[in-house]
Amino acid sequence: MMRQFDNADAAVSWAAVLIFFGALFPALALVSLLIRDAGSLVLPYNLLFFGGVAAQVVGAAFLLKQRRWAWPLTVAGVAVGILFDLILLRGLNGIFSLLISAFVMYLLLRPAVRERFGVGRR
Repeated sequence: MMRQFDNADAAVSWAAVLIFFGALFPALALVSLLIRDAGSLVLPYNLLFFGGVAAQVVGAAFLLKQRRWAWPLTVAGVAVGILFDLILLRGLNGIFSLLISAFVMYLLLRPAVRERFGVGRR
């Protein structure tokens, strides 16, 4: 009997949906930052944060199209997101975001997903 996330297509689809929904709040924060003070966007902290979100979204979109280069891009973006969640840990919202990001990372590191994108083959 096959478990639900042993199917690479299901795992990638779930990861992409969670990434897309998770990017809504940072997108709103980016718009708010651009309206208030566009100059602070170039601070290293903001560049790394929004770059990580962009890597997740672009990677997830191309994971759905099964592009091999999208897997490492998405994993790196999610790792940056987890790093920011651990550093900031904004109460219950931060814990929830950390759990979602950890679940997305779990989905991306499933053997069926890694095999689908040719990761770990020699």
